[in-house]
Amino acid sequence: MTRCNHENNDFAKGVGWTPPEQITCHLETERLIVRSYTPDDTQAMFDAVNESRDGHLLPWMCHWADKGHRTIEDSTKYICEQHLALQNSATFSDVGTGIFEKSTGRFIGGSGIHDVRRATASCETGYWIRRDALGNGYALEASERTVSWALQSQDAGGLGLNRVRLYCSGSNPHSERVIDQLGITREVEQREDYFIPTIGLTTRLGWGVLAREWDCTNHCALKP
Repeated sequence: MTRCNHENNDFAKGVGWTPPEQITCHLETERLIVRSYTPDDTQAMFDAVNESRDGHLLPWMCHWADKGHRTIEDSTKYICEQHLALQNSATFSDVGTGIFEKSTGRFIGGSGIHDVRRATASCETGYWIRRDALGNGYALEASERTVSWALQSQDAGGLGLNRVRLYCSGSNPHSERVIDQLGITREVEQREDYFIPTIGLTTRLGWGVLAREWDCTNHCALKP
């Protein structure tokens, strides 16, 4: 998103970023574990999406929540795809991760690293929290830790990227508030550039943070 068309066909090496040879994701916060999915997570994901679809995940995650996870087989396929995404670093560009309560092991939502652009050593991240786990600050906590994983050096177990992007619709104030709380720079306000089914054209909002602007030890934005 938010790039010129010619960049989509530009195969230049850019800054020369490559992913770690072995990509793993098991991140911890005070209350959460953010990790790669396993086959044992299939039923929990299927239940969480179905319980949270109408009036919560929709209309914002229209393709993922509306077209996907309608059957247990859909969720099985999705989790297998996320597992395979980490198996070959040469083709790594995207992976979804699960968010779990540390104290109970309960599945409460998802995050991940998406649209990895090697030329600029950058990626997008996002989040979703199941309906009955809202109001606990889990989305912010998981996002802070995921940003650290993306930007932390590969020697320290991170992906070694230089930049993380986050987007949401201007008609989604709850998501906007979460990203603002990260304390990173709001960079994008593109009018009528984000179509949401049942709502129509909305404003695309975007934020970005660079590795030098983020504290990967304390998982927070550095003060200017």
